[in-house]
Amino acid sequence: MQFWFIRMFNNLDFGLRIYFKSDDLNRSFKIRNQQFENLLIDECMNVEKAMNIHLLLNQVLRMNLPGEVVELGCFKGTTALIIRETLNSFNSKKELHVYDSFEGLPEKSSLDGQNEILTQGTLKVSKDDLIKNFERQGLLIPTIHKGWFKDTLSSELPATISFAHLDGDFYSSITESLLSVYPRLSTGAVVVIDDYCDPEVLNVHNILQGVKKACDDFFADKPEKVNVLLCGGQSQAYFIKEYLFCAWT
Repeated sequence: MQFWFIRMFNNLDFGLRIYFKSDDLNRSFKIRNQQFENLLIDECMNVEKAMNIHLLLNQVLRMNLPGEVVELGCFKGTTALIIRETLNSFNSKKELHVYDSFEGLPEKSSLDGQNEILTQGTLKVSKDDLIKNFERQGLLIPTIHKGWFKDTLSSELPATISFAHLDGDFYSSITESLLSVYPRLSTGAVVVIDDYCDPEVLNVHNILQGVKKACDDFFADKPEKVNVLLCGGQSQAYFIKEYLFCAWT
């Protein structure tokens, strides 16, 4: 694990730290009053999910794929910070665009299951919260697009995208995200989908059932396959945009 990644998480205002079994490492990173090992509890992000994003973006950058980087559903910027740090580690000139209503979640439908914790308006933060997190880390603030996906994505997404993180939580948001992002993906582009749980593969954190339902419906006539990722007690998946084959007659 890269040390900048650990330092960044330990500097975030979570009140939590990454805990190592090695006392030497704990002393090195000034971790005190350890309660958890290798987890960021009670946040939308844990270390395993973060490393998945870092490594998949790493792959895109090493392949030098064309296109910018986007996050749809950025909340207060935890994932965007990881993306920004990864871009910096490659001295990448790719632009980072983030999208959020900053009004919390939209209205959910029957396709989203019976979850009563995440409802309309939940996870509301201000644009300033995200900006302050970037300023605290001394990182370049991304291009921020405020508004509902249905109002921003069609006109404000980059023309070409090499990496995307979709974190819309509900069926409608993931569907809108896929419809807008997919046509702009370069060949080989990677898209990470947060909260995607396939109980037949790995039945953990299956609280936002609309995410998988949206993906199932969208990819029914697409060549790509959504792949489940291991990420501790949470859920996550990804797909890679395939080559376009022409049939010669």
